[in-house]
Amino acid sequence: MESILPYIVDLKERVNLLAASHQEMKVENQMLSSERGGLLNKIDVLEVEIKELKKRVEIVDVAQGMSVKDVNSVGVARNRVNSLIRQIDKCIALLNE
Repeated sequence: MESILPYIVDLKERVNLLAASHQEMKVENQMLSSERGGLLNKIDVLEVEIKELKKRVEIVDVAQGMSVKDVNSVGVARNRVNSLIRQIDKCIALLNE
């Protein structure tokens, strides 16, 4: 019986170490999950901001294209206005259905 006792003690120590390690991993997992959630929210906010800034850039490009007498700028402005008109026409067509 004495020969089994050291194995049982060693096994108990290993189980305790594994339980402690498991608890640490659970805490770390919760922290990482929380951090991930925060980062996902930040990504969403930044994506919305990027979309708004892209719209502003398009508006500025169109305004500059109309005010400058450069052939390329006028062409860009004309293409953008034509694109906007097509989008408006699509919306009107959808409303008429």
